[in-house]
Amino acid sequence: MFIFTTYATLPLLSRVGSIRGDGGALMLRRIIDGGREREFLSGLLGIGDETVPDGGIANPVVRRMLTDLGDLHRDLHDMKGEYLDIFSGVIALSCIRATAALNLVLDVDDCCRYWRYLRHSLTLFGVELGDRETVSDACERFVARHAGADRQTKAYLPRLFAAHPEHMAVCSRALFPASRRVVVSTMSAQRPTQWATP
Repeated sequence: MFIFTTYATLPLLSRVGSIRGDGGALMLRRIIDGGREREFLSGLLGIGDETVPDGGIANPVVRRMLTDLGDLHRDLHDMKGEYLDIFSGVIALSCIRATAALNLVLDVDDCCRYWRYLRHSLTLFGVELGDRETVSDACERFVARHAGADRQTKAYLPRLFAAHPEHMAVCSRALFPASRRVVVSTMSAQRPTQWATP
């Protein structure tokens, strides 16, 4: 939810792949009901069910999926290297930010191992991640500059939260501040009590 919601609040990214330029975002059309993006994340993070390969990048199927999806994204209309870096950074930060939102304390060694795994894994996707602090700062700055709500965002967020209401509270606490402001302004019209205060 953190990954998909952050993505949805960045029209600059979510419009990538829309040849017509009308905001008909490739990923936004697919992720509510499943698809390759969910399989990619589940396989990468090792949280899949019986329909998704497990074992993370130890599984050759997962490695091939990462490589193929990286190739697909690089070929999308208007894709830039910076966008892949930011999107990969958001993926890598997702577990850390969600854990913090749940007030759970991660062991320092576990955090280091997790980040090393993600850095290694995302090279298959075609991205070289830096250290966690640098990536976090870069993602937050990018989100602060580009967060907003276009027509697609306003249609997508209510559908996403309706499909996954149990994850909404954690997601909202994990978001970067600029993304959260977009979510609050978009959702407050539909759910004024829950989204009245940022």
